[in-house]
Amino acid sequence: MLDTLNVLPPEALARRLSGLYEHSDWVVERAASERPFYSPEVLLMACANAVRAGSLVEQRALILAHPELAVSKLDTLTRASQSEQQGAGLDQLDDNMRKRFITANAAYQARHQIPFIICVKGHDAVSILDELERRLPHASEEEFSEALAQIDAIAAVRLPAMLEAE
Repeated sequence: MLDTLNVLPPEALARRLSGLYEHSDWVVERAASERPFYSPEVLLMACANAVRAGSLVEQRALILAHPELAVSKLDTLTRASQSEQQGAGLDQLDDNMRKRFITANAAYQARHQIPFIICVKGHDAVSILDELERRLPHASEEEFSEALAQIDAIAAVRLPAMLEAE
């Protein structure tokens, strides 16, 4: 699979891995300049490098492309986001837990001007809410960096399924 990805034109590579970075295929397209990818980890590192080399405007747009957790209707999310949120049980919240998420998400958004982002793999609704509340008082610059790190972690979860689909 990596042999195929290594020879695709950058735009075709970005289309093939569309969704690796939520609504931000530019990341994969720019990562193409670091080919050849000898392993999935090398590909992911190239993508992380592309994000870090992006402008603050591009990085912010990447962060803002992510949906709020537990408050969006799942049918409005990308397939990957739907699956990830369902896997963490965010589609099964009772009214009290949903209200807590709405309140915490609003507070986080007001403080940091970005949505709360976490790689939900290995989490459930309670641990995600705990992490949201733990990170809420952090400095906004710290949360911006953490959001980018979490986005890279999300990509690392998504990539194996994309490679297997080929």
